[in-house]
Amino acid sequence: MHRERESIHSSRRDIVTVLKHISVRQWVVLALFNLLLVAALGLLMRLKVLLPLPSINQKFLLHAHSHFAFSGWVSHALMVLVVAMVFNRKQHDSLPWKYQLTIIGNLLASYGMLIGFFLQGYGLYSIIASSAGVVISYIFAAMCWRDLSKSNSSPLARRWLRAALVFLVLSSIGTFYLAHLMTSNNMDSRLQLAAVYFYLHFQYNGWFFFACMALLYHWLHQKDIIINHSKTIFWLFAITCLVNYLLSVLWWDMPIWLYIGLVAAVIAQSIAWGLWLRSCTANLLQLKHLLVAVAKWLLLGVAIAATIKFILQGLSVIPSLSQLSYSFRPIVIGYLHLVLLAVISLFVIAYGYMHGCLRINRLARWSTTVLVIGVILNELLLMTQGISGLARTPINHIPLLLAAAAGILLLGIMGIFLSQRKRHF
Repeated sequence: MHRERESIHSSRRDIVTVLKHISVRQWVVLALFNLLLVAALGLLMRLKVLLPLPSINQKFLLHAHSHFAFSGWVSHALMVLVVAMVFNRKQHDSLPWKYQLTIIGNLLASYGMLIGFFLQGYGLYSIIASSAGVVISYIFAAMCWRDLSKSNSSPLARRWLRAALVFLVLSSIGTFYLAHLMTSNNMDSRLQLAAVYFYLHFQYNGWFFFACMALLYHWLHQKDIIINHSKTIFWLFAITCLVNYLLSVLWWDMPIWLYIGLVAAVIAQSIAWGLWLRSCTANLLQLKHLLVAVAKWLLLGVAIAATIKFILQGLSVIPSLSQLSYSFRPIVIGYLHLVLLAVISLFVIAYGYMHGCLRINRLARWSTTVLVIGVILNELLLMTQGISGLARTPINHIPLLLAAAAGILLLGIMGIFLSQRKRHF
């Protein structure tokens, strides 16, 4: 009996030792595996449109896909990378133990959401997992905020990260309000949409975007690259992020003064993005010299996708266009995929290459190319589907082509993941 207890204690110590020594690189590779699961669910959703698959509930599948994409892929990867930034950890270093535990907790909640939503949609287990994920995000935000004051990272990177943490916490208000509406049997579709869009806006345009900018400023600081007007750019983005939520609810009646403020915010954010691009082009020669080819082309793609996003955002300030686009599902899905895939996901992968967390070899380069092709095809097809639907001239075989694009995305991500398991290829 004594030997059995010693064996159990020894096994526990071994597990804790392994968990403590998981490196930044290993966490990022695990994030790639999670992205692979997200892509597999996306392909399954496209196949469900084409094939009966009676054992799969499409609505449950959609919830599993979206929740796991947010928590298991993007939030997990950003948590790992921003903590590495705060503590200046390299790819083979491990993170502080309290953050290792927090990341493990986030992963458990993410897998709980994946399984729970897939099996039951919004049910007891999926809601418990979602609530746990929100609590863990609060814990992470509080710890990171406190440790930022002791960090040696650049002041600008710290400023962007603090804003990202604020928006991370703020986004959860949408989740809780939606839960309140559902538990109180309030079926007002406008209120439900407002709650969902509140969460999406402050995740996409808040937590995700500002965390990515923090990482980029950290890298630029390490390479002694100075971006002009950085404080102005930050404050323009931070203030307008709050106001621009109203773009998601333009179909709601709002006073003229509020609409004028929204138009001003959209213009101000476009100016901030223009200043950012102009400052980057001023350092173009230095950036070309410092960036490896695969990261260089990925960042160029991210910049183009982000520019398209800001243009679409500017057009959506027209009430008639906003009501039309937000009421048509393919356009909404296309816009969300533009931000999540073409801007955020490609940036995270590019930063992984830049930080050394992801190895660059022949398979990685080819697979990244396949992934980018899949992203472009997916966006073009979604936008084509949206425009043809608005024009009431349906195009044949779009669902089949979307399934093919999802398959290309899956192949690209699988190739990048497998490339990290080989030292030379």
